[in-house]
Amino acid sequence: TTTTTTPTTKTAAELITMKNWKINSLTSGATDFWMLVEACNKDNQYRFRTDDSMSIYDMTTKCNSTDPDSTASYYKLYNNNTQLILNMKLSSTITIDDTTDIVTLDENTLKINTEYSGLPATITFKHP
Repeated sequence: TTTTTTPTTKTAAELITMKNWKINSLTSGATDFWMLVEACNKDNQYRFRTDDSMSIYDMTTKCNSTDPDSTASYYKLYNNNTQLILNMKLSSTITIDDTTDIVTLDENTLKINTEYSGLPATITFKHP
């Protein structure tokens, strides 16, 4: 007998909550603004939880030694998993509080379209 295994397709909720995410790039047009963000924010990791909460981990490089190791926030998959409502601190001065469009969500990449300092922007997350 031959056994055929069908690869299981993960749901958007399973994909987004699987592992921690880290921002890989933040672009608007041809400009990558992520290189302008302070190094102490670039190693932050984001964990989407199954209860729509989010943990933001301030990793090894902290902007201020008294910053907490993690902060709690929230997110929500929305509109048939085509959008992501986010409240996410990217740095001490930049927070995204927006309904974003999901461009890509797979095993390795989460890419969203949002606004960054009033400009249309694309943020790409990868697993660390």
